[in-house]
Amino acid sequence: MKKSLLTFLIGLLFMTQNIFAQERTISGTVTSSEDNLTLPGVAVQVKSSGQGTQTNADGKFTLRVKANDVLVISYLGYVSQEIVINNQVSINISLKQDNKALSEVVVTALGVKQNKRSLGYSVQEISSQDLTSTNQANPLNALKGKLVGVQITGSGGAAGAGTRVQVRGINSLSPSADNQPLFVIDGIPVSNATDNFGADNFQTPNRMADINPDDIESMTILKGPAASVLYGLRAANGAIVITTKSGKSGRTEISYRTSYSFDDVANTPPIQTKYGNGNNGALASTVNTWGPPIAEGTPVYNPYDLFFKTGHQLQNSLTLSGGNDKANYYTSFSNFDQTGVTPNSEYGRTSVKMAGTYRASNKLKFDASANYINSGGTNPRTGISSGAIFYLMRHTNTVNPADYLNPDGSQKVFNSAIDNPFYFAENSFLTDKVNRIIGNTGIDYSPNSWLNFNYKVGVDHYSDFRKSYNEVGLLISRLGSMSEQRIGYSEVNSNFLARATKQINKDLSATFLLGHSFTAIKRSSLNTSGSQAVVPGLESINNYVVYNSSSSNPQRNIIGVFGDLKLAYKNYLFLDLTARNDWSSTLPKDNRSFFYPSASLAFVFTDALKMSDNSFLSFGKLRASYAEVGKDADPYQIGIYYSTLQAFNGVSGINRNITFGSEGLRPERTKGLEFGTELRFFKDKITLDANYAITNSVDQIVPVPVSYASGFDLYVTNAGEIRNNSLELLVSANLVATKDFKWSLNANWSRTRGRVLSMPEGVNEITFNPESPWNKQIIKTGGRPGDWYGWPYMRVKDDPTGENNGKLLIGANGFPIVPQPLSENYLIGNAFPDWIGGLGSSFSYKNFDFSFLFNFRKGGFVNDISKWQRYITGIGAETDIRNTVVVFNGVKNVGTVTAPQYVTNDTQVTIDQNFYNNAFQYRLAPENNGFQDGSWIRLQNVSLGYRLPKSVLPNSGFVKSASLSVTANNLWVTTPFVGFDPESSTYGAASNAVGYVGTGIPTTRNIYLGLNVTF
Repeated sequence: MKKSLLTFLIGLLFMTQNIFAQERTISGTVTSSEDNLTLPGVAVQVKSSGQGTQTNADGKFTLRVKANDVLVISYLGYVSQEIVINNQVSINISLKQDNKALSEVVVTALGVKQNKRSLGYSVQEISSQDLTSTNQANPLNALKGKLVGVQITGSGGAAGAGTRVQVRGINSLSPSADNQPLFVIDGIPVSNATDNFGADNFQTPNRMADINPDDIESMTILKGPAASVLYGLRAANGAIVITTKSGKSGRTEISYRTSYSFDDVANTPPIQTKYGNGNNGALASTVNTWGPPIAEGTPVYNPYDLFFKTGHQLQNSLTLSGGNDKANYYTSFSNFDQTGVTPNSEYGRTSVKMAGTYRASNKLKFDASANYINSGGTNPRTGISSGAIFYLMRHTNTVNPADYLNPDGSQKVFNSAIDNPFYFAENSFLTDKVNRIIGNTGIDYSPNSWLNFNYKVGVDHYSDFRKSYNEVGLLISRLGSMSEQRIGYSEVNSNFLARATKQINKDLSATFLLGHSFTAIKRSSLNTSGSQAVVPGLESINNYVVYNSSSSNPQRNIIGVFGDLKLAYKNYLFLDLTARNDWSSTLPKDNRSFFYPSASLAFVFTDALKMSDNSFLSFGKLRASYAEVGKDADPYQIGIYYSTLQAFNGVSGINRNITFGSEGLRPERTKGLEFGTELRFFKDKITLDANYAITNSVDQIVPVPVSYASGFDLYVTNAGEIRNNSLELLVSANLVATKDFKWSLNANWSRTRGRVLSMPEGVNEITFNPESPWNKQIIKTGGRPGDWYGWPYMRVKDDPTGENNGKLLIGANGFPIVPQPLSENYLIGNAFPDWIGGLGSSFSYKNFDFSFLFNFRKGGFVNDISKWQRYITGIGAETDIRNTVVVFNGVKNVGTVTAPQYVTNDTQVTIDQNFYNNAFQYRLAPENNGFQDGSWIRLQNVSLGYRLPKSVLPNSGFVKSASLSVTANNLWVTTPFVGFDPESSTYGAASNAVGYVGTGIPTTRNIYLGLNVTF
């Protein structure tokens, strides 16, 4: 017995020793194969048990393993590896970048990179190639037709004209509110302001036009509150996060890109060429074209063909980048020159950017970036009642508008009611010159593998010097006038982030982020205007008899603290909880602090149900989110403010503003609920992304009209609620992928419906812009933002038989009836489209690349403000039926008002000048006054490229690659709209009054020849 026990104990000892001999500690280092830099935070796990660790700040790890264990090495954006331990005690692992995985990594709020599968909300990313392939100088124009749920609207075809971005509808009732998203470059917010000048009479640039598209690596569009809540109150309308290019370790790379364009106005209003100058069929020297038929041999002129010319754009961009394992750098220089399609229209931009990163150690990294931009140009005035386009449309067809100068240089005037459009464009204009600096610097410190601290401070500063000039003799200012405006803008942002990532156990990981942000915005505006010129033709503010000046210096400070907790379970269930509190200086002291949370959930059900190998559905995810975000007021909206008055007869004064604000003003609050799914089919060849979002904006900050007896005009308070419902579909497909041929397809469709749920107490309606002319946008309870109101022709509603209801009601004089009284407005349509979409495809065959993109808009009415001028003057093609006897298709009431009896109209009437000039017969009704369907199908972009084979490049290897391209933008459009282009905005990129068109320089068609070379 003792001998057996001794034998057992000895055997147990040897077995224990053998077991402990099998377990040992292994160490290693993980690097990137791209640049041999160590990778911190790489997951190292034992495949069988899930036990694991992460690499530290130096890319190193240690782990207890057994000889037969298999290690799984995984890192975001890299190809995972499995390594059998065997007898190794130290291993070095080099991970390769995974291009497919990289396409799944997106930059989200605060510049944090995340795998798209973990997101519980909708985001969309646009690559550098998507931006530069269109050759658009303004990067926002390159987004047209590519984004789901986002409407991109250009303000026209003027050189440097601005562009408006709107995400999921209007969120504010106030006509002056900012409904555009926040723009963020490399983690720092920047300005995208469009500073209008002179009641929107010029197509001024938006500030994102200052950014060189060649500097952009990617754009991520955060559409819902859950996606952008960590940016705080400034991201209540969403955020567009821009990541710029940086250098990479290895050989220095030099890239050069150049393009030259031919621009023209594709669509102009049709004109009639049968009748010439005069009135009521008689020849007369008048602005009208209601004269007799044009005699044979008389020259006939199309004013549009003569006025619009071929414009050009020349772009040159040079970039230099490189680095090593310690530092990398990126430098770019770009120049853009544009000559517009009208006289006296030009724009230019020069940009210089330098950026770099220095890795002091594997734990400590510094980065910095500086971008200087000089931009500006000249454009003619394009006003509603006096402007180059306005006068162009009133010009007769028998007088050559291009013959506009007398021998002494003065204007030739064929009629004193208008100025010559050529002369006006050259002598009534705006010039602007912008100097801008965007810079940031930051420090990143990782004391260990799971903890990271990041601090970044950035500045956006620009000055804009503007000069508006009107020569002596113009109708707009007979004695001459001039204005100067100096705009200053300075924004400083400071962000601190602390981020911890831990693998809690085999199945659960967590990431926790704490942060603090500070924003200080200072803006200044100094305006000086002069009238009554002393010396004609002298463009100097000192050349005037009468002067007026004004200035403003609004400021805003915002402090925010925030937290974000992300939990991942088995890499298929993801929960994200955020919270933020902001303090705004523009709100009353008691209401400056406001808190808003968010929660989102993502569930990859194909992984949970082990369906990843399914040949039909290879990936499936469900997502849901809820979030709230605030929005503060503009500066100086609280209480009563005073301003000084200009001295009169040596006596100065103080003026009390007629607008005052509530002392209890609260922040607006936007609440968003979002549901979506992402499905991939046939081994990820086809992807479907669907999303439904509901957004409620409450406690609207709006100016409410008050009784004049109070001594005020408007009272700024909280009231009103808007709800937007958005449905979004996005499809992408990689249909063919062989060695020589690749074919991909993408499509998007979205629909947003806004509804006004409540209005301020005592306010029945808010007018976004006055009728211009007759149609106007009014917001009412139960209505929608963008609702058009006017006076449509009356139609039968009370036919006892029901047979004639809906038919046009004809008066005793034989003409349609306009409703009375005109003090009552009638809903006639909405300015926003029923839906928008895009369809694009790209092909690659050997060295050839071809792509196209169609842009769709269904529904949405636009008001062509200038159309009424075309038929008053008789130049429009719609007046070609003059002197024709017609019978209007409708019915007339031969009974009484109380006992109507309708019969078919048989009264003959003559269509003549009086008909077109009579507001109550023709001009007043939206059926005739320019109110039109704004639908379109547009070939937004088409591109053909050829990559030169290496056999034709120099043998020295100095030239790495070269390509040639031909690209066209806005090449073709079909639309029921008659006029210029229904896309252009009369009131500019900064206005919430969408749908007004017709008086600005129209959208252009562009064809580019391009060359790209990499050294």
